[in-house]
Amino acid sequence: LTTKLPNPHYPPEICVTVTLLNFVTTFDGLADQLLAVVVAKEQPEMEKKRADLVLESAASQAQLKEIETKILNLLSNSSGNILDDEE
Repeated sequence: LTTKLPNPHYPPEICVTVTLLNFVTTFDGLADQLLAVVVAKEQPEMEKKRADLVLESAASQAQLKEIETKILNLLSNSSGNILDDEE
């Protein structure tokens, strides 16, 4: 089976009988993966810092999205002058 869909969905009975391969890869992606493997082997403390930074970045992105949603809700539900609202 082949597809050009970026994220195909197959029924479970097909997934059990076949192996799915993703051939979409770039040189930069491969270089990043190789660098991560080398750093994990040679400097595990640096790899741990990197993993912590990735988690912190994801948490910050989630917090940013939550704040944006709150601001948009306040703007859409405000009446009169937005500067007069206490929230």
